[in-house]
Amino acid sequence: MKKEITILHANDLHGSLNFTVGSDLVQQGGISLLSGYVKKVRRSGPTFFGICGDILQEDVWGSDYKGENTVKLINEISPDAISLGNHELDYGLAHLMIFRDCLSSPVICANLQTKGITHKLFTPSLVKEIGGVRMLLIGLIPRSFFEGIVTDVFCRNMLDYQESYEAIRDELRAHEREHIDLVVLMTHYGLDGDRELAKNMPEDLHVDLILGGHDHIQMDAAEVVNGIPIAQSAFGTTHIGRFDLTVDTRGGGIADWRWQLVPLTEEICRPDKKLDEIADKVVFERKSGQDDLVICRFDKVYTQESRLYESDLGNIVADAFADIYEPDVVMIQSGSLRVKECGPVLTERDFNKFYPFDNQFLIVSLTGRELREGFDYLFSLKPDGSIMGGTFQFSRGFFLRVDATDCWEKGAKVVDLRIGGRPLKDDRVYRVGVTRNCAEKFFRYFGLYLLPEQMRVVSLSTCADLATYFLLYQGEVQAPERGRFQLDNFPGMRSEAGAEKRE
Repeated sequence: MKKEITILHANDLHGSLNFTVGSDLVQQGGISLLSGYVKKVRRSGPTFFGICGDILQEDVWGSDYKGENTVKLINEISPDAISLGNHELDYGLAHLMIFRDCLSSPVICANLQTKGITHKLFTPSLVKEIGGVRMLLIGLIPRSFFEGIVTDVFCRNMLDYQESYEAIRDELRAHEREHIDLVVLMTHYGLDGDRELAKNMPEDLHVDLILGGHDHIQMDAAEVVNGIPIAQSAFGTTHIGRFDLTVDTRGGGIADWRWQLVPLTEEICRPDKKLDEIADKVVFERKSGQDDLVICRFDKVYTQESRLYESDLGNIVADAFADIYEPDVVMIQSGSLRVKECGPVLTERDFNKFYPFDNQFLIVSLTGRELREGFDYLFSLKPDGSIMGGTFQFSRGFFLRVDATDCWEKGAKVVDLRIGGRPLKDDRVYRVGVTRNCAEKFFRYFGLYLLPEQMRVVSLSTCADLATYFLLYQGEVQAPERGRFQLDNFPGMRSEAGAEKRE
């Protein structure tokens, strides 16, 4: 027997809950239109709606409320399932557990388990019956996200990562006596990761569909790899992905399918007025009596065109942290600066958009040899064909030159590395300033585990310290001359999805 159902999927909402208006004055996106479309499709027939990671973070609202406002609104839409993304881990494991329990929808992830007793930290999979079709949904994250957690000593001692194919196999076995018509993976691997996942799928594992996220791309069409359709739905709330499926409930699997990326406009659906009212309370209302304070003035508009390269905004922030904490060098993740341009007036609201990631600041002690080996690893060719798992901005006195002539065949080569204008000394200990987030992902970036005795917390709030620094700045802020990071002969990249990879 064949039955028809609809699968709606979103990803990478990033707390972007408000709508945008284009030059044609057409409203697009926003949480109320997303809700309106989901309700419209649910009324029209059997419908599943899932969100594939990164509900949290990104804009001023996502960071200011630590996801509280986002959770309230997502609960009103009531997705059938939610899987994890990397930004759900931004505030630490304790916050993640609270986030999971505050959501009324099931949060699924099959990769995370405790050591010894192999207890899953999350519900690994979910069986959902939609219109007579029994779906098995399995949530998956890549190992790189797990490595960001286990830099914490407690998590490293308590948690294990189960490889995705093993996790899929376990969930299929757990439900093998049930009649499952459709097996769907909800991932946050990025499109390249989903392609590899499908391409190398073991023959004994049956998977019908992959719903993904992480790349923030608008796909023109779903891809099919190894017989498995793959799709993700852009970024924020401007679009939603839609599969219309014909499912064979006797033999199992997809008999026919059609996919489209639906732009969320008022021509497509009506806004959800109830959600608009709730959003007015938890998202758009300013705190009573709060003025938009002018923090400082730049002498002109400054930019960060790409996370990969040195930027004016990156140099300004790295130097500010260097002045505040006085390490030998500051390394700031380029992705922590969330706007492409800023100034000339920097208000409090602008600042929260510009630098939304509040964090602890640490001084990490590393020898010259460790730093040199770390940068060699950062630019090395990884087994998955990527280089540069992270991109950084550096403070004054630092110089790094990298030759990327043969990076896709051999990796890029560090040809010059200096701190304070001088080459590194192998046995000298350097004080490196980083945020807690960077320290937790240090192994992923530089191939080095940081031990507790190497780290010293010097501030509990980078946001407060940076805002105060700019507030007290005398005169206009001017960007210093560039010349801290030089990348020679780099042949083409894609930087928005994380690690740099060959096109």
